[in-house]
Amino acid sequence: MDIDSKPIVSLEGVSFSYNSQPVLQEINLSLFPGKFIGIIGPNGSGKTTMLKLISGILTPQKGEVKVDNRNVRTIPRREMAKIISMVPQESYVAYNYKIKEIVFMGRIPYINQWKGETIPDYQISYDAMERTDSLGYAEKRIHQISGGEKQRVQIARALAQTPRILMLDEFTSHLDLSYKYEISKILQDALKKELKCIISVFHDLNLASFCSDQLILLNKGRIETIGTPQEVINEYNLKKVYRTKPYIIQHPELSIPQVIM
Repeated sequence: MDIDSKPIVSLEGVSFSYNSQPVLQEINLSLFPGKFIGIIGPNGSGKTTMLKLISGILTPQKGEVKVDNRNVRTIPRREMAKIISMVPQESYVAYNYKIKEIVFMGRIPYINQWKGETIPDYQISYDAMERTDSLGYAEKRIHQISGGEKQRVQIARALAQTPRILMLDEFTSHLDLSYKYEISKILQDALKKELKCIISVFHDLNLASFCSDQLILLNKGRIETIGTPQEVINEYNLKKVYRTKPYIIQHPELSIPQVIM
């Protein structure tokens, strides 16, 4: 069997609650390599919680989360950091580091405590800043730059980590319209070249349709449906989950669904 025909991530009967309040219930899901996977759904449907369960930040009360057929709870944290990198929706950096220092933090899982940093470590960090258009303020301090610039720095740090799986929670928050699509294309290019899988939470359904090969639509902690953007983003599904009647058109150039409320 081709290794790419095996799931890179699987959730088997996963349930999770906060303070006895169910957030995700009986989730069964297999995610395969080579795909940009979008997670969509209303606020409180469990999107961010799903990311945290996959990354091992949270532990399910029921069921099992596996990466490469290994329970995430059995994978050492340093090894996990080489497999998964995560970009949160909001990130607070307490110390006023230089941008280049924050991006270089992505290399920490690879640094030998006896040998220290290597030239390839610095080159990988440089390339990540160049790809995300953050090289121009590499010498600036994190508290000196805008919210959109900070988001690009966090994406650069995640790419410098050279993970197999990149996970993002609303990665376009604080980004201008042009940068939203520019960063989206950078991520799609990274998926073709080095990443095995991208998993991202979206609130913007049109951007989710633009970026994703596969969409997971969550509703009240359960999977409503899974499929391509064409299969998931339709009037029936959105009316049922978002409780509003959308107007859906096809993008004139890309032949993907776009939502007008």
